[in-house]
Amino acid sequence: MKVALTGASGHLGSALLQELCKRNIPVKALIRGDDTASFAGLDVEIIKGDLLNPDALKILMSGCDHVIHSAALISINGDRNGLVQLTNVEGTRSVIEKALGCGVKRCVHISSIHAFKQKPSMEVLDEHRVYVDEKAFAYDRSKLAGQQIALDANQKGMEVLVVNPTSIIGPYDHKPSLMGKVIIDMYTGKLPFILNGGFDFCDCRDVARAIVNSLTIGRPGEAYLLGGKWYSIKQLSEILSKVSGKKIKPISLPVILAYTGLPFVKIQALLQKKEPLYTNEALEALFTGNRFICSAKAINELNYTIRPFEQTLGDTLQWFKNKNYL
Repeated sequence: MKVALTGASGHLGSALLQELCKRNIPVKALIRGDDTASFAGLDVEIIKGDLLNPDALKILMSGCDHVIHSAALISINGDRNGLVQLTNVEGTRSVIEKALGCGVKRCVHISSIHAFKQKPSMEVLDEHRVYVDEKAFAYDRSKLAGQQIALDANQKGMEVLVVNPTSIIGPYDHKPSLMGKVIIDMYTGKLPFILNGGFDFCDCRDVARAIVNSLTIGRPGEAYLLGGKWYSIKQLSEILSKVSGKKIKPISLPVILAYTGLPFVKIQALLQKKEPLYTNEALEALFTGNRFICSAKAINELNYTIRPFEQTLGDTLQWFKNKNYL
């Protein structure tokens, strides 16, 4: 078995490299820039290029019988420049078409829990939940479109599976991710205030293990939810305080204050020429995200396991310390 991996420099991509190399599975990895932190100490063949470069994709997939398509652009601020659509939809189309052309046997596409409608938030969400519609945010629509492109190719010369992770945290977060920054800022005291919504959190290592499992098990044409458990940001701060031995007690702000502050946050971002601290999309995910995501299908068919949240936070904190992020 030889695996071609896109998105290798991202958080999940980094965890996937660790898991693939741990199993001694030969891997070729596509990266767009010069960020090779994810590859340190690993025997990986690096291919430079992007999702819309057919020559780079051909080189990446040549000699590989499996593809893991992990590359994506996460956005909590719409798609003003069109890059979300270009990356998550057209990029996926390009990967699938090239995989079919290169004779790849199985492709595992990494989608998102946001391809599914989150409401009703207090009812169980599994693979039978309806998908988002045209009124959904740009990122959510793009992940659904990419997922459908991937599944439409199933059994047309290649097997295709889709996995839908929830909010990923854990070690190997080199950039770091949005949630990684929250954990760092919370620990260092740069986040004195929090909004007491929450997310369903999953560990990148558990997700990576299930994805690599799905190279050889799991049913083609199926989607699998990879979740953990819902925790409020307040609970996250309390557990972080416990595992770190440091007093971490940010002040929880009411929901109404968060929405009232949106125009001022946008103005501040424009003046500073930065991404806004939070957006309407972020608040919707925080306050209306589903609290009962079911991963039973992945547990039964992909041998997905979910480690304790305290372990995930403790390991994440230690990894950030070791990398001098704290």
